[in-house]
Amino acid sequence: MSAVKVLFSGAVEGDLPGLFKKIEVVNKKNGPFEALFCTGQFFGPGDDTEEPNDALVSFVTGEGIIPVPTYFIGGFGAGSSAILTALPAAKVPFKYLGRSGVANIKGLNVAFLDGIYNHPIFTGSKQMPGQSASCPYYTKDDVECLKAQLQALQGEVDVLLTCEWPRGITIGVEGPLPQNFRPNASGSDVVSELVDLARPRYHIAGGEAIHYTRPPFSHRDLGAGIRVTRFVGLAPQRHPSKAKALHALGMVPAANMEPEALSVVPEGCTPSPFELRKAKRDQEEMNAGGEFSRWQQAKKQKREAAAQPQPIPGRTDVPRDPWKTVAVKNVPWAAGENDIAAFFSQAGQVANVWRGTHRDGRVQHITFVQFGSRDEANRALQLNGTDFNGRQVFVEPSTAGTAGGNRRASEAPEVGAGGGGQGKPVEGCWFCLGSAAADTELVASVGEEVYLAVDKGPITPEHVLIVPIDHLSASVALSPRCFAEVERYLSALRAMFASLGRELVAFERHLYLRTKGGNHCHINVVGVTPAAGRRAGDAFRAAAATAGYTFELLPPPARGSGPDELQRRLLQALGGADTEYFMALLPDGSRLVRPLMQGERWPMALGREVFADLAGVPERASWKQCSSSHEEERQRVERFRQLFKAFDVMQQAEDGGTGEGVGQGRE
Repeated sequence: MSAVKVLFSGAVEGDLPGLFKKIEVVNKKNGPFEALFCTGQFFGPGDDTEEPNDALVSFVTGEGIIPVPTYFIGGFGAGSSAILTALPAAKVPFKYLGRSGVANIKGLNVAFLDGIYNHPIFTGSKQMPGQSASCPYYTKDDVECLKAQLQALQGEVDVLLTCEWPRGITIGVEGPLPQNFRPNASGSDVVSELVDLARPRYHIAGGEAIHYTRPPFSHRDLGAGIRVTRFVGLAPQRHPSKAKALHALGMVPAANMEPEALSVVPEGCTPSPFELRKAKRDQEEMNAGGEFSRWQQAKKQKREAAAQPQPIPGRTDVPRDPWKTVAVKNVPWAAGENDIAAFFSQAGQVANVWRGTHRDGRVQHITFVQFGSRDEANRALQLNGTDFNGRQVFVEPSTAGTAGGNRRASEAPEVGAGGGGQGKPVEGCWFCLGSAAADTELVASVGEEVYLAVDKGPITPEHVLIVPIDHLSASVALSPRCFAEVERYLSALRAMFASLGRELVAFERHLYLRTKGGNHCHINVVGVTPAAGRRAGDAFRAAAATAGYTFELLPPPARGSGPDELQRRLLQALGGADTEYFMALLPDGSRLVRPLMQGERWPMALGREVFADLAGVPERASWKQCSSSHEEERQRVERFRQLFKAFDVMQQAEDGGTGEGVGQGRE
């Protein structure tokens, strides 16, 4: 997760040469910065119909040096009409963001509102003067446009830019207020409302002739966890006392952060000033007394009850089926189980509804709806973006993106992209051969795309791992060539175990890991007796049932079908390459598969426990109980190499045998 280095500026007021001179110095000293965002009045004092000054023209025409790509609001003032008209055709890194909206810039979701509040303009009692783009006042349409985009945004707002402060921003702050700040006269209630809706990580604002950094404040949990906003008010660039007008940040985009990190409450954090102000007003209404007071109290209690998230346990007599289930976000907390079932009944028969909790007791922000069939679940996906009790709900497959954390759907990997891994060696990974953490002495065979290694904590002496050489996270998302090589190693191992009177059993556990560069695909393989092989399917099913899961059985590949067809079937069964899953390979070539729904946690030791049971050594289920000396490991690897030599696809290729399509390995 690399941070994006960005700069923010207060009101420029037409002094671009002075601004860029400062930026050039800062960029050389602390950069490079990827973007500069300017808020507050960008153009100089005067009418928008005036001719722009020569300095502005030079930068728009490309004659001036722009040290950092620049984005601005506050598009009003002297010469603004001419500049804003010319900018779209100018081939310079210099952009006016617009009246209002949300833009993704350098991976950051940036929300913005241009202009300041003017009551006659906002209420419509007076027409907006001049061109809309260069008007110093925002309209109700500008605000409603931003609200609509915020409500439709599937992600967090990293930055909110406004040309004025929110009203009441200092409520809840202890100690002296900024000098010359007028809390009862400064700021806008409209901006306060937008901050409450956007819940941005940072709010950068101009509009006041002072600099102020407020202690961070928290927004209540709406289901996805608490969110924290940091407010920074920037002074104009030409401030007479040289108050701070620039602010630098190194921001990891929220889309690349873990959900837990977004809910961290820093030291010194206060409650939201806007919620505190609302609570104060409610108390004043309560103190009014009489019937009005009782009516207000009942209204407040109903409102608070609707705002509190509640878990929904769901039916325990209905096995949870990921293929028949959709995940729904932004469900109104006031909606109960029956309300949710009634809404989704338009797609089909609702069999179950549930909403769980995190380990710390917080209610999850995802509600799951299970239908009677897969077709009905697919129809429910068409309800994505529709209105449910005044809120836009987002509906997706229950397994969507489980292997990619909180990545946007547009970033999900395609087949061959490794299911989230980038393919490059990762330092600290146990399975990357170029990593110091890898125990390369356990490697028994190396192919073009895949290698075979003896397990460091073996359940049986011939317990081995099939591992892609590149850091790729899931077998179903491997390139066709790599997947085919995995299948050839499985075939060779199956033949070797058959020569010993045993049958091959294997499993792969693909879980999203937040360390060591993410999961590095590895398939566990052992040989068991024919009797153990016959009960392998039941053993995996029983272990999964104990943990509350069920499998889907995929029959063996049809005779004559190739690895491409098998990979296609697996992807279809799992719901895509960006899904967490557990998969077991049985002696007859059939597979048991279970994609994981969002929020589900697969038992990490389940595969080893089944292996140990089938091998008759249950005490070896924990790999920590299977440690051996370096010399014992060396001897075990050498024994396996000799045992596997006659079946090794690489050895056959070197001997000119049946190793068609496999080269001489990697140097």
